[in-house]
Amino acid sequence: MKTFDARAWLVWLVAGGLLAITASNPLYLLLLLVISRLGQYACAPAESTGWRLPFWRVAVMILFFSTLFNTLTAHVGETVIYSLPAGWPLIGGPLTLEAAVYGFINGLRLVTMLSFFLAFNTIVPVSDLSGLTPRALHELGLVMLIAITYFPETIRQFRRIRDAQAIRGHQLNGLRAWRPVLIPLLIAGLERALNLAETMVARGYGSTVNVETPRRIRVVLLLGLLLVLAGGLRLAWQGNDGWLLLAAGALAVGWAYHILSRRVARTRYRPRRWTMDDSFIVVGALLALLPLVPWPGLEYAGLAYSPYPQLTLPPFEQWMGLTLLGLCAPAVAVAVHKPALEVSP
Repeated sequence: MKTFDARAWLVWLVAGGLLAITASNPLYLLLLLVISRLGQYACAPAESTGWRLPFWRVAVMILFFSTLFNTLTAHVGETVIYSLPAGWPLIGGPLTLEAAVYGFINGLRLVTMLSFFLAFNTIVPVSDLSGLTPRALHELGLVMLIAITYFPETIRQFRRIRDAQAIRGHQLNGLRAWRPVLIPLLIAGLERALNLAETMVARGYGSTVNVETPRRIRVVLLLGLLLVLAGGLRLAWQGNDGWLLLAAGALAVGWAYHILSRRVARTRYRPRRWTMDDSFIVVGALLALLPLVPWPGLEYAGLAYSPYPQLTLPPFEQWMGLTLLGLCAPAVAVAVHKPALEVSP
């Protein structure tokens, strides 16, 4: 299976998540959902046997409860489906089709975001995820690595113990029946913790020299955080210039941690090289973000859609749909390399 750089996948995730958050047109959201599923099915390793989230069951539950909640609480719209007694608190009043569609769109937006994050978590190895953290925050990367791998490892260990007990004729029918399972599961967790500690000590973790943070870097970090806070407050008051403050603050914080990371040495067994396929994924993700750019002199509805006050068909512009297909770059790259992988011995 062709693998790509984790940084390219991070750009892909940010672009897909940003589009899913911004879009309210169900047609574009469905297209993004299909693209995220296609990316996972094409690029996820076939040998991954870890715990997997039942995505479509969760998606149906999210769509159902989101539609139901908005239908019962938002009494806005012209197409009345049913009317509840006005004396009922919160849910009393007319139930409209527009409110149901709006709740469905919100649920679809959440499902699309979940699909992108699930694809990213399934495709990118955990070791590469820890490598995405700056070298100045290597302790945080280690904590994230342990936290991310703990639950899947526990699930896999539980399945092994359950299968072993099933071979012995043991059935999990009550609380007492769980006792032979919990004790081995707890012991396995302690053994894994001891093995992890021994591995960290063997690789010299904790023997690094403490690097002092220069005063100018502290000032830049403080200014960056203040800019981020000011940008968030400005956006809360509906000021569009808050995005500029957020961007400036993020760049300042990123530059400060980049300088700090250069002062921390970290070695790798096999460094990952940036390839043309990684650049192809990044270019495709940036191409998909073009609908978010306000082009001067061009009037278009963008990714926005509202079913209020009366339900109408959502618009769909072909050029915007083609730009969103830029997120299919990982699947295209895998399809290009697949014949070569099949021929190779």
